[in-house]
Amino acid sequence: MVRKITILGGGNGGHAAACDLTAKGHEVTLYEDERFIPHMQSVFETKKISYKGAIGTETAEIANVTCDLAEAVRGADTVLVMVPAFVHSSLAKKLAPVIREGQYVFVLPGTFGSLTFYREFRKAGKDITVGESHTLPYAVRLTGDGEVLVMSRFDPLKVGIMPADRTEEAVKVIADLFPGVTAVKSVIACGLSSLNPIIHVPGCILNAGRIEYAGQPFYYYTEGFSDCVARATEQLDRERCAILEALGYESDIVAHEIGSVIRTDDVKEAVAGNPSFAKIAVPPTFNYRYYTEDIPFGLAVWAKLARQIGVKTPIMDSMVTLGSCIMQKDCWSCGRELSDFGIEDMGRDELLEFLQNGA
Repeated sequence: MVRKITILGGGNGGHAAACDLTAKGHEVTLYEDERFIPHMQSVFETKKISYKGAIGTETAEIANVTCDLAEAVRGADTVLVMVPAFVHSSLAKKLAPVIREGQYVFVLPGTFGSLTFYREFRKAGKDITVGESHTLPYAVRLTGDGEVLVMSRFDPLKVGIMPADRTEEAVKVIADLFPGVTAVKSVIACGLSSLNPIIHVPGCILNAGRIEYAGQPFYYYTEGFSDCVARATEQLDRERCAILEALGYESDIVAHEIGSVIRTDDVKEAVAGNPSFAKIAVPPTFNYRYYTEDIPFGLAVWAKLARQIGVKTPIMDSMVTLGSCIMQKDCWSCGRELSDFGIEDMGRDELLEFLQNGA
């Protein structure tokens, strides 16, 4: 069945999804803010994106490419939000007046961002089901204007739904678009399944001097993922799992989640055994999403939630504090607050009830 899909965001993930879903026969609209048109000028002019890799090698002709948000979502049955976390709040406010009941919204990935959209939709008096995934559906990089390389798909793709009592119906909607969709118990459980803050931040903190001094890129996971980085990653991951367990959710260690060739409890072995990591370079500067997104919008938010439910996270706290020093900005305050999700001051049981029924 041909579906009308709107993708909000013209970055790596947006390009990949536009190609993939167009190739599957769906009618796709790709939206990007007008400020960023110069970054994808040829796509706006031709509606074409060349792709290669895990989703095939071809050129997709997108049904519609626009910078008009109302036009973009009009008539869509599903809206995929594929923008950085720092855009979630502003985009949710813009989307709330034009979204319509009956449409589904999925934030890919979310890191709790689905709660921001859900809150804005409720403030606008609209009952919209919102979901989020634990990561992008693809490992992907833009290689030029209108050109994208898809290195792999993420399977399983964990998805949480807000409110959780609509999980069965909503997961069917998203599972029709992406293979390997697996439902988790809530959007908080999904956000805490995000691997990026775990596998990005310790290496970025502990390699900060080399990144700043070298001036030349080096391979992040082969050269920068040393024994001490692996130990810090595993300690940080234990704290993430502790938050999940305190909320009564299942948890699994990061080594199991990223290992694609070998089964191991050792995160360094898991990284070495996953070919998708081999050629990933370190961030060129501290002004890069491994720092600017994964610390203030990832670890800092997790740590705030942990405090609220009584879980100690000393390693996580230290990563946020050191990140603030390295970036010369307060990562505790420049990201998101629990009040942005409407869950501030909620105890464990009240939070779980809200996640389940949305009220």
